[in-house]
Amino acid sequence: MVVKDSVITDLNNRVKHTMAVYKWLYSICMVLHSIVICLLCYISSSQLVNITGTVLFHLGMAWTDAVVVASMTGFIYLPVILMWAFSRGNTLLTWVKVICFTGITLVTAWLAGALV
Repeated sequence: MVVKDSVITDLNNRVKHTMAVYKWLYSICMVLHSIVICLLCYISSSQLVNITGTVLFHLGMAWTDAVVVASMTGFIYLPVILMWAFSRGNTLLTWVKVICFTGITLVTAWLAGALV
């Protein structure tokens, strides 16, 4: 029989409290994870749009047409990158791959002269 204000009741209350805190902390971390991954994917997408416009211009397309085509491809790049990023099962692998992809697009845009 468990008596009110006994050691066992106190331990049960502490466990319930810490589990609630961990669930709350986990929820906050997952929301922050999603926001940061979306921002990194947006940066990657914008750099891919810059690279596309620069490459099309250097291939001989008029500057205005290259900008319009690159802007339209941005509507394809972002959803594809987001689906790729969130299809990963492991959170650590998601971070590593998305950060590496963002770095690669930034370096490629810098090399192409499209970094804004």
